[in-house]
Amino acid sequence: MNSNLFSVDYFKEALHLQIKKNEDVHTPIQTMNSYYHTVISAIIQDRINKNFELIRRIRNLDTAYNEVKAEIKQQQQVQH
Repeated sequence: MNSNLFSVDYFKEALHLQIKKNEDVHTPIQTMNSYYHTVISAIIQDRINKNFELIRRIRNLDTAYNEVKAEIKQQQQVQH
């Protein structure tokens, strides 16, 4: 398995990509929430036997989500 797969940077890039893809339809936070819930659902349904790997993926997704959300809030403050 690629060590960068499911890293914080991986999830941040994926979140930014989803935001860009959906910018005409949803707010960035709505898009992030949708992506977050989709990934969590997929992880839960995945038959991962290693609890550590599951926790690592969820922790990295959570970190990426919070970092991108902070970026968006900062951008919104600069715009106002």
